[in-house]
Amino acid sequence: MAQQYAVTQKALTRFSKTAQDRARRLREIRRALGTHSPSAGAFGKLQESEETGEDYRERVEATLENLDFAAEQQDQISELIERTARSYQEAEDHTADQLRTIAAEARWAQ
Repeated sequence: MAQQYAVTQKALTRFSKTAQDRARRLREIRRALGTHSPSAGAFGKLQESEETGEDYRERVEATLENLDFAAEQQDQISELIERTARSYQEAEDHTADQLRTIAAEARWAQ
């Protein structure tokens, strides 16, 4: 029954690292997208071209904000998984200490 609830610390650590990697990659994409922008005349000289350029800039800004948010979420996931792994390890260590204490007391009582 206990095997159904077994936690593999290494798996949690690996998952945390993949979240950190995703956050890093999202920031790299954000940085790359944020450094490139078309010139003011790139959309032409017609009146509609100015609107198209403004729409483009708004969409780029929204995309950059979404990338920032996604990277932050990945960082939080990584941190929470690391914290969960530590909690499981602390619980295992505490249980092992208690079992050792019980075993020592049982030997002493004999």
